[in-house]
Amino acid sequence: MPELPEVETVARTLAPDVAGKKLLSVFVCNAKSWQDELSADSISAVQPKILKVGRKGKLLLVYVEPFFLGGLQVLGLAFHLKMTGRLFYYDFPKEYEKHTRIVLNLENGQRVFFDDARKFGYCRFFTDRSAENWEFWKKLAKDPLEMAPEEFVLALQGKSAGIKSLLLQQDIVSGIGNIYADEALFRAKILPDRKAGTLSEQELFLLHQSLVSVLEESIAFCGSSIKDYRTAKGDVGSFQNKFNVYGREGQNCFLCRSPLQKKTVAGRTTVFCPCCQK
Repeated sequence: MPELPEVETVARTLAPDVAGKKLLSVFVCNAKSWQDELSADSISAVQPKILKVGRKGKLLLVYVEPFFLGGLQVLGLAFHLKMTGRLFYYDFPKEYEKHTRIVLNLENGQRVFFDDARKFGYCRFFTDRSAENWEFWKKLAKDPLEMAPEEFVLALQGKSAGIKSLLLQQDIVSGIGNIYADEALFRAKILPDRKAGTLSEQELFLLHQSLVSVLEESIAFCGSSIKDYRTAKGDVGSFQNKFNVYGREGQNCFLCRSPLQKKTVAGRTTVFCPCCQK
């Protein structure tokens, strides 16, 4: 599943091509991919200008000139890429493909395709009332790049659950998935199944610093392409070549040369170094 760096990279690669252009219509090819009571057809009556492309946690946000619909002020479109969702920009009227689920039709025949092989991803409006009316948005916490270190410590301090399990909970800290949880815990030298309540304030500060550094480095390398992820230009990321632990079970640790081990933590395959991570 694309995590914060991948969604941020898609936003950054999509923005230069769509910002400032009119969104003429939204065509829904697969009904389950549009998860809003308000109809996507309403866009064609307004044709708002796209203002910018951003992100909230793992949600990709296409901001438009605000307009009112059903008593709500629509601020834009929110895409949750889930497992296999992709957004591609085309500067010509490209035909729909097998896995195309939603199409944004822009001026001059340009298009943005939301492709999703497994159909888990979705799109919907986000509005001035999303914090009240959309359960996922309501519970979505800040991500590590937004959080001050003190906020991060307060969010995790004293909790009885395992630290990796908590990092994956989007209502505690958003944007983190399996890859960057494993990589950050390795950098902070913390075992993935260690109880959060046993971590000192200094260890939590270090973990926050490790999360920020691994996320920023991955963004610099355009994210990690394991299988499905691509940028809005169709390019692959390259941070997977920098992994210390993720996907390297049985191989030697780069720091101590001990074999990396694998176990299931929080229902997810987890790789760690039993010597470096205490």
